[in-house]
Amino acid sequence: MLDTVAYFELCERFNNGLFLHHVPEVDVKDDGSVLRTADLIAADGWEVDLPLWADAAGCGPCHPGNDSH
Repeated sequence: MLDTVAYFELCERFNNGLFLHHVPEVDVKDDGSVLRTADLIAADGWEVDLPLWADAAGCGPCHPGNDSH
């Protein structure tokens, strides 16, 4: 995370105040959820570094009931 202050605010607002850990060493899902997330963040008025998100597009969604993916 390059902007932990903004990320903390997102977690506060959209994840019941819980920090969502990022663990990139999981199986790649490539289901489109990363770019959909970037679109939702942009629609909420946040600046999105789209090339950065596109590079991570193969990352999968978070597992239900887990604080990481």
